Amino acid sequence: MRPLKKGIKIAAWILLALTAGTVAVAYFVTFSADARLDALSKGVLTRGVLSALLLVLLAGSGDWKGDFSRFGKKLLWCLPCFLVVLANFPFGALIGGTASVDRPGLLPLFLLECLLVGLMEELFFRGFVHTAIRKKLSSRKFGYIGSVLISSAIFSVWHLLNLLEGAGLAATFLQMGYTFLLGGMFAVVLDRTENLWLCVLLHALFDVGGNLVSSVGSGSPWELSFWIATALCGALCAAHIIWTAVKLSRTK
Repeated sequence: MRPLKKGIKIAAWILLALTAGTVAVAYFVTFSADARLDALSKGVLTRGVLSALLLVLLAGSGDWKGDFSRFGKKLLWCLPCFLVVLANFPFGALIGGTASVDRPGLLPLFLLECLLVGLMEELFFRGFVHTAIRKKLSSRKFGYIGSVLISSAIFSVWHLLNLLEGAGLAATFLQMGYTFLLGGMFAVVLDRTENLWLCVLLHALFDVGGNLVSSVGSGSPWELSFWIATALCGALCAAHIIWTAVKLSRTK
């Protein structure tokens, strides 16, 4: 075990150095005159290295959760969560013509970036933050519910950093609101299924739907059917998650 832990530490330090170098390169270097291609390339590069670092650290901590037993039942339990994710796709706008995908050549890079965003943020916020808070509050009354709320709030506040990238104040506060709800959903998914990969998949798919038009298309993805689907699927999923969280609070 000791040689394994030592190897993990060495790998973590190497990846930490690579991460610092990668972030510096992405900040100072322009990869392409095409603004969208440049942004996607930098996103894939930085998030890929950060994900590798977090994966090594989480594996070394012993808190990695990747239980695939009874996976079919776990997927069935996650169905309301997948409905929320699918409701975030701009199907109505794309069909109705108010939005379009103009840069199909960028789709592979865009999908990879969404996957890496989901992986990086789930490794950190659910793998480390939520798990640590849950352990800390495990002996307290309503400790589990508290851990979900606190880790979700931290995940929400994290998105204030989007202001540094030029995001509008109203849009950022809206994002903080729904990321708080998503953070709660991802935390309960992790604790109910014991599988972080399901959180990564849900997160990545949600980002694909939400960023598809802005990253590789044009137009407005928001129309009436989107808001109706979001409200209905959100209400169903909220009831499902709250009920499960209450049940988990009796055992966690």
